[in-house]
Amino acid sequence: MIAMKCSNTVISVNSVCLPELRRLDLRKPQRRRCQIAALALLSVLWLPTVVWGLSLEKEIEKGREEHQKIVAQFGIYRDERLQAYVEKVGQRLAEYSSRPELEYRFTLLNDDMINAFALPGGYVYITRGMLLHLGSEAELAAVLGHEIAHITEKHGIKRESRNKVQNALSMGAAMLTGQRGVAELGQLLGGVLITGYSREFELEADEVGAAYMAQAGYSPKAMLKTIDILKNKDRVEIKQAKAEQRPARVYHGFLSSHPDNDTRYREAVIASDALLNDFDAFIRTDEFLQQLNGLSFGPSRQTGIVRGKRFYHAKLGLTLALPPGWRQNQVPRGVQFVSQTGEAAFELSTSRVKRDVTPEAFAKSVLGYQIREGRSLTIDGMPAYIAIADRAQSMFGVRPVRLIVAIDRRRGIAFVGQGSGQFDLKKIADDADFIRIGFSIAKMSKADFAKARPLKVQIVRAERDTTMAGLAELSDLTNYAEDQLRVINGLYPNGEPEPGQLIKIID
Repeated sequence: MIAMKCSNTVISVNSVCLPELRRLDLRKPQRRRCQIAALALLSVLWLPTVVWGLSLEKEIEKGREEHQKIVAQFGIYRDERLQAYVEKVGQRLAEYSSRPELEYRFTLLNDDMINAFALPGGYVYITRGMLLHLGSEAELAAVLGHEIAHITEKHGIKRESRNKVQNALSMGAAMLTGQRGVAELGQLLGGVLITGYSREFELEADEVGAAYMAQAGYSPKAMLKTIDILKNKDRVEIKQAKAEQRPARVYHGFLSSHPDNDTRYREAVIASDALLNDFDAFIRTDEFLQQLNGLSFGPSRQTGIVRGKRFYHAKLGLTLALPPGWRQNQVPRGVQFVSQTGEAAFELSTSRVKRDVTPEAFAKSVLGYQIREGRSLTIDGMPAYIAIADRAQSMFGVRPVRLIVAIDRRRGIAFVGQGSGQFDLKKIADDADFIRIGFSIAKMSKADFAKARPLKVQIVRAERDTTMAGLAELSDLTNYAEDQLRVINGLYPNGEPEPGQLIKIID
């Protein structure tokens, strides 16, 4: 029995029906709050049964509705061959699902983030970013089997139910005390509680998914390898984020939900070996890697491309050089580059300009900047103007800005570069870098247009003298090339490829 005490009134929730609650004296505020709190608590007891008992039709409908949102947000990766391959592996696992009444659908999303997830009703998703980091068909099966298990065990529905339960509890607590802050505390605590359950759900999905893998002929031990790859990617991302002074973007927090030397997890996965059918890991490893040849690399909506230390923008026909350690940030408008620490930024934009307007007049009249230390010059044959603009708007707020304007007379376009620092007051700490970037601006040649093509995954065979350090030196990856190549090939932190082994490079 659950009892609540409001002032001098005690209500036994499991013995009170709604009509009895309605007969309470509502003339006093405390009793009114008590009634509402009791109703909220009754909903807590009633809600899990309703939500967890969601009909098959409603579950499929819920998944179908969310599927449209997922596709609209991420987009489907337009490679029919690769989509069919993911579908084939997924359906092989789905044959052993404990819920054969569902029609499973497997979708490869056009997103470079490392992610895989599932929706109620049989919808499973994996991103091309996740696919890039896998090394065999068995590892792909580990990811898809894990997500199928989330569906068969109804983890998404249970999580939604717990969210609603926690909100109801928070509302009840707020009503009982008359303090709104309790509701906010309840939601915060609820997030912690739900996060606590995530490990249980993840481990259950590992265990159930491993069983599906084994029955389908894939070694469950590949799941251990998959987790190791994801954890190594997390480690590299955390190291890079610390150096760049930004939040780390990690996959599902695997470093916390699957700690090192997790005995329970390993025992659950290895126990599924008893169900294992015939499996040929070597053949499927090569076949899987060959499927990845030509896979797109990087953000799906890129503005230009960075290769090594140069940026190429084919649409604008413009290229420029970046200082060591700098990287491109994808932004809704224009182009933005930031230093390794994120404390300096150079932003490039374009504007239509009349043919008779000088770069100096454009900076002062059109942009409206208060200029100091300005002078006219020529950059790659284009009339240009370089100056410092006091109190100009930047990504860091109002700052002094190194301004560089170059005008392409033939096309009637002004290229506007603005360099700013996070902590600049009057002086510009990274001014030398900004000036070098500005002076490197050039019109693209025919050879440059060939370099402006997007980066792709290439599958090559390692030779006797192939090393990861050597591949990193030749790579067009901008930062942490060796770490990135080691992770996507399962060789982090210090492994080396065997002669004849198929490996991934980015070109």
